[in-house]
Amino acid sequence: MMAKKHMNIIMYVLYALLPMWCAFSSYAQQEPMYTQNNFDRLVFNPAYAGSSGWIVTSLKHRSQFIGIDGAPSTQMVTIHAPWQIKSMGFGGKIINDHLGATGQFNATAIYAYHLGLGKGKLSVGIEGGIFSQTIDFSTLYKIDPIDKAIPTGKSSVIKPDASFGLQFQARDYFVGFSIVHLFSDNLNFTNTDRSIVGQLNKHYFLSGGYVYDLKNEISVQPCFLLKKVAGAPMQVDLYTNVIYKDKYTLGIGYRTGDALTFVAKVNITDAIRVSYSYDFRISSVANYSSSAQEFMIRYGIKLLPPQQIKEINPRYYF
Repeated sequence: MMAKKHMNIIMYVLYALLPMWCAFSSYAQQEPMYTQNNFDRLVFNPAYAGSSGWIVTSLKHRSQFIGIDGAPSTQMVTIHAPWQIKSMGFGGKIINDHLGATGQFNATAIYAYHLGLGKGKLSVGIEGGIFSQTIDFSTLYKIDPIDKAIPTGKSSVIKPDASFGLQFQARDYFVGFSIVHLFSDNLNFTNTDRSIVGQLNKHYFLSGGYVYDLKNEISVQPCFLLKKVAGAPMQVDLYTNVIYKDKYTLGIGYRTGDALTFVAKVNITDAIRVSYSYDFRISSVANYSSSAQEFMIRYGIKLLPPQQIKEINPRYYF
């Protein structure tokens, strides 16, 4: 009965969000791709900041299309913490991403407000900072080495950046919606000899998950993540994690049109958690590179909550 009630709440929230979601046209992904989305949702939703009574720092590295020169490589650092007495959360995020001759750097500060709602809480988050993209034309392979139509050297552009997110979370489930890169704008590399214009597009994310507690300290957690951005079809990540004693996690997933994913996570101590994921490509790219790997380590410091604040199960949040 209780599980049915929780599922009804999830469906009500989804029905409220889906009309807004479906109003958007097709979008394509510019943000770096991640497999371990459920372990650190701060990556795509600022409402996640300060979601539990922990100060949490995460370090992540991802390598895609292993074996291909110039393949994507991403490094990320995040930190977030609650100000419990004020029902607020604060955080920051730095992402460094390289793909061939291009590089992206994103640095933002994050603020979230958490409002108690029923047996859970509704969170609203915003973040702001800078987005920078660089093209190193000297690394391009030229058929004609003296082709003057191709610029030489490096060229960079810096833009202000902002994101917005909503999240509802309870002990056993969560649902969230976010928009990343609110300031959709041209990336005009004006310091080159010719006009080179890129586009920074809004990214839309819809996520959710539920934990079913079974016997013998085993839990099953199905989750999803929908992604939309201009220029490509919507992409969906579907995955299920099996959790033992809230300490060991094994997961398997499917990313539409791209890969099967496998995840393992171990809580070495209450404060240190390490995870690894492997993507097995099933798209046409598999003819050239069949895999991607992702490593993440997180460190948390437990805070004593004020007596009037009830802590929500941290299995989602740290």
